Amino acid sequence: MSTNQTAPLGSRDEGGLEEIHRYLDIVRKRKSVIALVTIGIFCCALVIARRLPNFYRSETVILVDSQQVPSSYVQSTVSTSVQDRLSTIQQQVMSPTRLKSMIDKLGLFSELRGKVNDEALIQRVQKSTSVQVGDHLSSFRVAYQGENAKQTAAIANELAATFIAENLKTREQEFMGTAEFLDNQLQETKSKLEAREQQLQATKANNIMDLPESKQFHLEALNNLRVQLAASQDRVREANNEKMMIQSMASTSAPTVDLDGAAAPSSSSPLQAQIGKLESRLADLRGRYGPNFPDVRKAQADLDRLRRQQAAEAAQAPAPTAAEPLALPTGNSKRNPVIEAQTHKLDQEIEEQTKLQGPLQQQIDFHVSKLERVPIFEQQIAGLMRDYDSLRTHYQSLLDKKLSAQMASELEARQKGERFVILDPAPVPTRPAGPNRALIVFGGLILGLLTGVGLSITIEMMDQSVRSEHEATELLGIPVLAGIPQIYNAAQLRTRRMKFAIAIAITASLSSGLGFVISTATRKFGLL
Repeated sequence: MSTNQTAPLGSRDEGGLEEIHRYLDIVRKRKSVIALVTIGIFCCALVIARRLPNFYRSETVILVDSQQVPSSYVQSTVSTSVQDRLSTIQQQVMSPTRLKSMIDKLGLFSELRGKVNDEALIQRVQKSTSVQVGDHLSSFRVAYQGENAKQTAAIANELAATFIAENLKTREQEFMGTAEFLDNQLQETKSKLEAREQQLQATKANNIMDLPESKQFHLEALNNLRVQLAASQDRVREANNEKMMIQSMASTSAPTVDLDGAAAPSSSSPLQAQIGKLESRLADLRGRYGPNFPDVRKAQADLDRLRRQQAAEAAQAPAPTAAEPLALPTGNSKRNPVIEAQTHKLDQEIEEQTKLQGPLQQQIDFHVSKLERVPIFEQQIAGLMRDYDSLRTHYQSLLDKKLSAQMASELEARQKGERFVILDPAPVPTRPAGPNRALIVFGGLILGLLTGVGLSITIEMMDQSVRSEHEATELLGIPVLAGIPQIYNAAQLRTRRMKFAIAIAITASLSSGLGFVISTATRKFGLL
């Protein structure tokens, strides 16, 4: 079992107090070093503070005035935000070229011309200028500080005017770029639209009979032609029937001679009547359907069969006797002019109607072919119309955007859009803004004390001599009975005080000179 042994609280406090006493002894022993260092740095800071030139600060407030017309009525074509645009404008305004032009315009730093180059002057303006953006980007401040009060105000106002001019220029460039782009796109789309319109018109003009709009015309024409063709076919069929009836009547009404020499009518056989009916039906079918229709072929076969049967019956019939009536031969019968005239007229009408059916059928085929092509051509026209409508919609959209851009440009021209307005011009400052000489002197005093203490501790740590009874005891390992302090007489004290006073004077002189050199170099080369 082991126990932790800790130092008593009283011993720790005594050790801490002993350490503090050691440092206080070092301060008392090295007080001359601390005093000289403090006086030296204090005098240097005092001279620098006295010789630093006064500088003045002047600033102007620029208000970001929003668009006065609601954006729902007029949409601005400026896409960049105020913060981005302000950052870009600041880079442009603070560019060396712009600052050099402003310096030459206002005649600034005439006392420094020839002593320093233009780059140093430009850097001085850049370092002395500050831009602070307000809350919610509603305003920003442009400030400048310099040694001349009037020049400070002039530079601040000139920078503010440059900010406003650059903002107008930037917005104008964005407006012009947008308008130019829209105009180019509009002209290009217009050319494409006109070319597609000409192509569409040429296609319609060259295929006017194939347009979907002509479908009703083809249907009506086809209906009329079919009606005419059916009427012609009906007329041919009626003429054939009439002709066959006349021929049948003529053949059945031929005069016959009996034994007494009197003429008597003879009746036609049933087979002849069937042949007549079949010929009439065949003529009707041919006129309606043509020679290759199945019903036409069947009727033709039936007719040929009946004619062969009639020929066979005629060959098997017995020869006429004297007791039977004798039919007059057809060749010896007299011709009937009325029947021949009617037959000739019917033949002419059949021929005319047959000739008329050919062109009608051709026209019917033409309109049928056009109706068959309408769906194909309708797809082609639909494709062209789809492209044309798409281009027209795009053209209308670009035209609306161009008109909107022109309206926004008019809004900018009339100063109704977003703009920068100087709210408070930069005044000529009546009091210097700096430097804060009391702060510089106080800072020099504090720095001198800290530097002196640090230097004293460093010197004491580097000194290897025995400085107290405690160190002698630790070094020799035996207790020290008593310590004899160093005693100075009156002459020695006066000598020491005189040396210390001389050291103070020399230190003050040297530090003052150093402060003079630093301040001169700062004013000549630092350009602060």
